[in-house]
Amino acid sequence: MTDIKSPKSKTSIVDLPADVFYAIFPYLSVLDYLNLTTCTPSLIFYRQDPTYWHTLTRQTFRIPEQPLLQGHRWQWLYKKLLTQTRLYTWGSNKQGNLGHEIPPAPRVNRRQYSHWPRQPEMKIDVGIISDVQCGGWSTTLLNSIGQVYIFGIFDGLGFRGRVSHQLRLLGFPPGYPPTTRERYEPSTAIKQYSTGRSSVLGLSDDGKVWSWTDDVAVLVKSVHVDLVENKVIEVQTGWDRSSMYVHNIGIVYWSSDSDSDLLRGGRQQALEVADAILVDTVTIPGTGFRQRNARFVEDNISARIGEVTHYVVLEAHIVFITRLNKVFSYASTFPMSPTLKPEPVELTSFYHVQPAPFGVRDIQGSFRNFAIFTTSGAILTGSRNMLDTYHQITTENAENIPPNTLPQPILLPSLHSGTVISLAFGDHHLHALHNNGTITSLGTECQRCGALGLGAVSESTFRGVHSSQQDFGDANIPSETPKQHTVWFEPLMEEWLRHMSNKIKDPMTGSAESQARAVLMRNHDPDTIEAMGDYFETKGRKWEDGVTTATTTTTTIADAGESEGEMPGYFVLKVAAAGWHSAALVLVDDIKVERARENHIIRPSSLTHHNTNTDEGQPESEPSLKSNAPSIASNETIESPTDQLVNAITSAFNWFWALGRRFLGLVRRDELREEALRRE
Repeated sequence: MTDIKSPKSKTSIVDLPADVFYAIFPYLSVLDYLNLTTCTPSLIFYRQDPTYWHTLTRQTFRIPEQPLLQGHRWQWLYKKLLTQTRLYTWGSNKQGNLGHEIPPAPRVNRRQYSHWPRQPEMKIDVGIISDVQCGGWSTTLLNSIGQVYIFGIFDGLGFRGRVSHQLRLLGFPPGYPPTTRERYEPSTAIKQYSTGRSSVLGLSDDGKVWSWTDDVAVLVKSVHVDLVENKVIEVQTGWDRSSMYVHNIGIVYWSSDSDSDLLRGGRQQALEVADAILVDTVTIPGTGFRQRNARFVEDNISARIGEVTHYVVLEAHIVFITRLNKVFSYASTFPMSPTLKPEPVELTSFYHVQPAPFGVRDIQGSFRNFAIFTTSGAILTGSRNMLDTYHQITTENAENIPPNTLPQPILLPSLHSGTVISLAFGDHHLHALHNNGTITSLGTECQRCGALGLGAVSESTFRGVHSSQQDFGDANIPSETPKQHTVWFEPLMEEWLRHMSNKIKDPMTGSAESQARAVLMRNHDPDTIEAMGDYFETKGRKWEDGVTTATTTTTTIADAGESEGEMPGYFVLKVAAAGWHSAALVLVDDIKVERARENHIIRPSSLTHHNTNTDEGQPESEPSLKSNAPSIASNETIESPTDQLVNAITSAFNWFWALGRRFLGLVRRDELREEALRRE
């Protein structure tokens, strides 16, 4: 295909209007698309068409909608997903839900916690991970061919068996063959799923709804809604309720508790062989409105509510937003009398927190907390207590309620930067995903379980985490703080924090000022902890200086240009949280990560140049930031291969000698002797 015009025609391919190309692109494979858009300079403009790459990426890898990636970055994501997708988990691992190896002494609770993001052990080849979610005692994965995997267990309250950290593939009943890499099955290939407290819901490619409360799914059928004639758009499950959004019907929910009125296969005596559950469902009034085929009068409840765009299932409530920029809550009572259904309650206090106009963009939440994302960039948070009070007030006084008497949403200072694009709520902690591919932590870390992902007890103090002085007390980042606390994925940064923590524990090291600061840190002085948190947060942002092109935190990925240089070594695509643990799906650029490490590691050979007198007990070199310890590369002068070998052997010997002296306590002995001589 060339730019040369045919002798019989005066029109070439470049003369075709843009609409024709956009109509052709969806039918092209990747190779055909690239060949077409690079055959002539006039078509190179289409090479990074966001619509094509967005559609291709979502269809190929089954990833959910990514607000983090707009514009040309969909092509970047398509390439990176093939090789750079990594899963990280942290927090409580008591039920094997992190996928980390469980220690042989389960009674030692602290050893079952992971305070730093780590990759779980995967003995199963899951392929490309498309989505990750957290349940009350589990972490679940969806891969690019529609298979669902799980770490942990479904119900931690009733579990009495042996805990395993091994990854398991969730299955289907007999008669429904699972989809595999060799054989595609639309009935069991999951295109969208949701993980609740103790259950998982999945929506297959052909529209079937599957429910897992153990490793084998059952097919969900509704008593009141025909799921064959009416298309299921989305499934969501929460603390004690499961739900689905059905086209032209609305939000339909049912009880997901084990003691709810479920009829497996329609017969209670056939529990062990049934492959389906017949559930008694409740449809939220007015949520089936569709804007395209609306023919309602003004006072109709559906027209007043508008078309539902997003919703979340919380404990005892379902909260949803509509195209009319309204926010509603519905008490998910079950069972409910069909004749006594209440209408959804409009949360009008959300409209008055900021100056008009008010517009809603998204809603996210789980368990007892949720957040409304506005078009102005503000994030308004609410809780179950707020919803309970709202329903009580509006039920007792349905007319003429002053807005100032209603519960008000909370605007968290650290989320008011305009860079947050998604939130993940655990029971007591919160993670925010920012548009530069980083995540920050907020809230409480119960029993120092590591849910914040900021390091162990001593290391997290340097990150600005306020810890209780009790043995298994809580750690906390106050919600009112305007400062951000970034979760780091680089293992070397954990070593750096641990090294600094060891220095703090030694009262005889450093200057008088640093010793005084160490005393304040050990005594958990709030102001000192805040100052140290600011210092290390600033240092952490500079970790990849010289490796990654600098970008401001307010720059969106869509505005970042076509170069991939500004993308960090660890770029978070998705963050999830529940209970006392968290997970993240991260794109890892190994080349950038290794270059950044090289910038901060002082090699053992530095002892040859900076510590020639090892008998004086100087500590061996350890990983640290370049700003704290200069690189020695420019000082090393090696004249020949023989000199290289001799220097290497000498450096290794000196390094092991210094390490042995420190281990045997000789370094500490010499320091005490010198201190005694100075006092004399």
